[in-house]
Amino acid sequence: MAQAADDNPKDAIKEAVRQFVEARLRGEEPDADELAKKYPASGDGVRKGIRELRKIDALFDSLVKAEASDFAETAREHDLVGRKIRSFEILELIGRGGMGVVYRAQDTKLNRSVAMKGLPASLSADSTARTRFRREAQLLASLNHPNVAVIHDTIESEEGAGYLVLEYVPGETLAERIVREPLGLDEALSINRQVAEAVAAAHEKGIVHRDLKPGNIKITPEGRVKVLDFGLAKLSAGGGTAGEVTATQPGHVLGTPAYMSPEQARGKEADHRTDIWSFGCILYQTLTGRLPFEGETATDVLAHVIEREPDWQRLPAETPEAIRTLLRHCLEKDPDRRLGDIRDAERQIAEALNSPSPPSTTISPGARRTRAIVAAAAIVLVLALAGWLAVHQQAPPPEKEIRLVVLPLENLGAAETERFADGMTDEITARLAGIQGLGVISRQSAMQYKDVQKGTRQIAAELGVDYILEGTIHCERPSDPNARVRIKVQLVNAETETPIWGHPYDKHMSDIFRVQADVAERVAQALDITLLEPVRRRLATAATGNMQAYDFFLRGNESFGGDYNITKNVASSVEMYEQATRLDPQFALAFARLSEAHTRMYWFRHDRSKERLAMAGAAADKALELDPDMPEAHMALGRYYYQGYYDYDRAMEHLKTAQRSQPSNGHVLLHLGTALRRQGNFEEALEYIRRASELNPLSSERAREVGVTLMYLRRYREAEPYLERAVRLAPERLIGYDSLAQLCLRGQGDNVKARAVLEEAVPNLLPEEMSMYATLLFNVDYWDDHYQQALDRLSLIENDLSGGIALLRARAYGRLGNKTLEQANYESARAILEDRKNKDPEDPRWRTMLGLAYASLGRKKEAILEGTRAVELLPEERDAMLARGRIKNLARIYMMVGDHDSAIDHLGHLLEVPSRLSKDSLRANPIWDPLREHPRFKKLIASEE
Repeated sequence: MAQAADDNPKDAIKEAVRQFVEARLRGEEPDADELAKKYPASGDGVRKGIRELRKIDALFDSLVKAEASDFAETAREHDLVGRKIRSFEILELIGRGGMGVVYRAQDTKLNRSVAMKGLPASLSADSTARTRFRREAQLLASLNHPNVAVIHDTIESEEGAGYLVLEYVPGETLAERIVREPLGLDEALSINRQVAEAVAAAHEKGIVHRDLKPGNIKITPEGRVKVLDFGLAKLSAGGGTAGEVTATQPGHVLGTPAYMSPEQARGKEADHRTDIWSFGCILYQTLTGRLPFEGETATDVLAHVIEREPDWQRLPAETPEAIRTLLRHCLEKDPDRRLGDIRDAERQIAEALNSPSPPSTTISPGARRTRAIVAAAAIVLVLALAGWLAVHQQAPPPEKEIRLVVLPLENLGAAETERFADGMTDEITARLAGIQGLGVISRQSAMQYKDVQKGTRQIAAELGVDYILEGTIHCERPSDPNARVRIKVQLVNAETETPIWGHPYDKHMSDIFRVQADVAERVAQALDITLLEPVRRRLATAATGNMQAYDFFLRGNESFGGDYNITKNVASSVEMYEQATRLDPQFALAFARLSEAHTRMYWFRHDRSKERLAMAGAAADKALELDPDMPEAHMALGRYYYQGYYDYDRAMEHLKTAQRSQPSNGHVLLHLGTALRRQGNFEEALEYIRRASELNPLSSERAREVGVTLMYLRRYREAEPYLERAVRLAPERLIGYDSLAQLCLRGQGDNVKARAVLEEAVPNLLPEEMSMYATLLFNVDYWDDHYQQALDRLSLIENDLSGGIALLRARAYGRLGNKTLEQANYESARAILEDRKNKDPEDPRWRTMLGLAYASLGRKKEAILEGTRAVELLPEERDAMLARGRIKNLARIYMMVGDHDSAIDHLGHLLEVPSRLSKDSLRANPIWDPLREHPRFKKLIASEE
């Protein structure tokens, strides 16, 4: 028998190692030379395999000792409980691990709980430990995902100790949850889906965790999963920097034995597939309550990892077959045969969660054996196919993105079919936006070339594109499925102005969705872009089979308006989308757009009722129920959670899902950016918003959003050209002039330039914009000490429904020394604002303004109470942009009531974070005159040069 195995050297070595392991598990110590003699043709290989196994055994023994003692003494010697490090009061020890100890602390400055992970001073001299500690901070800073605990700050003490200030995640670890009681199937899958999302986000940044285990996974009381402890993480190939320590140190294994991949256990270089192995171990454990590879010692565990398969019979009977196959794929010992992308795991778990459970049946022993044989063969086939797909579906994107615009299709039919022609243009654009490697210009910019005679090169230069898709369309009866539709399209190389592909279509109306998909596929083929199978499936999806419903859908689009915050007739769009869904209750895309229309009505204060928000949620849920993978449904849910509830974590989850399916969707990118901005992540937000602007280069709103984001980051020179572009692209809109004037006034302290910008807007003003314009010029006049002129501006405003105009008048009268009119206007503002607050006590706008009125009237306690309550109602975690405006007003309140130190504290905070406050504006704005002689204020506004 030994001779037969010796015919195949690999089998001989495997058999010899198996015998060695079995002997060790029996407590024996087999002789390697004796084993090698059984396989004379493979003797050297057998000896080498056993030597390697013994080496791994020694490494695991050292690992066990290290985990038991390495940091225990350090933690005792450096117990920080009860101490204060800067503004952080250390409350309790909550964790200890190989890269430091973790405490719960109270941030006294921002009044929040944080976790502080400390690298003790005794380890700070170790360059490797210090490098890993700093790398953990850098890796966490690069990640922004709802399932990853975020980093707030880093601290290095004078004694040499280092600390990471991390998000404090309440709740229990997954390890504690598993021990407490068995998990149900849905709960286990839901937890693992979120873990997969977090790991996928890390992998997309080139980060490998390397220590995934239940103890590093936290479950909040709301059921949100957070992956912790990136202390052993590293950047994958191509993601690191020169000199970075990423390899495992010789003679030491990093990680936790029960969740280590075979390659990681051997101390070899580990890539993203080691996380996939660990994920498979966690998935198995949550389903069964047991580890896939168990043993009394690390050696036993290692032996089982190398030689044995998990006990698949332990999986609950209701475990879906797809999850069983996924587990086997994750726990492949050969990394080349293992699941290649954890996104595939997330998708398969999501499908299992959304699929109805199969009925329970009783299977006879004979049938079970037959089914096992068939299943085994199927698994081999599935894994082989999955391995092929892993190679062929993960082709890297092209080095340079191909930029393309779909120009409006020229309508050759009657005027009433214009809507259909525009709809076809939009749908082709949307399908192309789902192709990785293509940068597709947004509809708003493309539609500006409708009925415009410009040359190919001029259009390409204005939009920054490489290719132009153009064509004609003719249809007489869009709502008739049997009517003929004739479409002719061609793809043109913008540089050479020559067509590289063209095709005529003569189809029935019922075939239009197939035409849209075919155009997208052929464009990709002409541009040498390989389409993955999931993308092909998405392209082939037909929106509806009811052409009358589709016509109502297009009517809704026409009313809806395309830009981020321009609403044409949103009430009409709601009516049209509802009609579409009544005609076709399976029309998922119409439900998604209906949800967005409801949310828009709520967000822009057309209807702030709970009923309106409920309708938005119901329509989005219906869209997702009909098509769980539809990016538009996830986009709708993202807007619903973002604009309806300020729930940025859930919003980001859905928006990220939409972005993966439609990487060129400018609306998704913009919402991702603005959501990140409201979370306070301005740098990352800028990337998304700038990208959205690049894909919609003729949008004034997109350019303005980039400029505003740069203003908050105080990158004023970079912001200025974007805001100037916003004005040029929409000279009829005051909002562009406003933002540019704010840059001059608040960002640069240049009121002369701000006045010039606003005066340029005069010829374009609409009657309804006069109030806003008067208010803007009031501020410029006020900064220039032209108080009577400022008052004259306000005479243009007839109604003061918010009390804001009365506050401005009072300020000006105060500067003019007219105490009687000053107090009268503050009293008027107080009366209006108290009424507003009583009607809507949860709206911080009325409270912050009321606080200013109270402060001016000498009602100190009430002023501070209202200003503080305004900040509490809208904390920075909920909306960093608006909250920081409330904090500035709170600083004004403190200044007005004489508490100058508290005012300066708040101003100092605003200068440390992205905000609209700058040192230049503090120097130039007369509002802050009461603080001018305060030593701390002088230091605060001192030039950094």
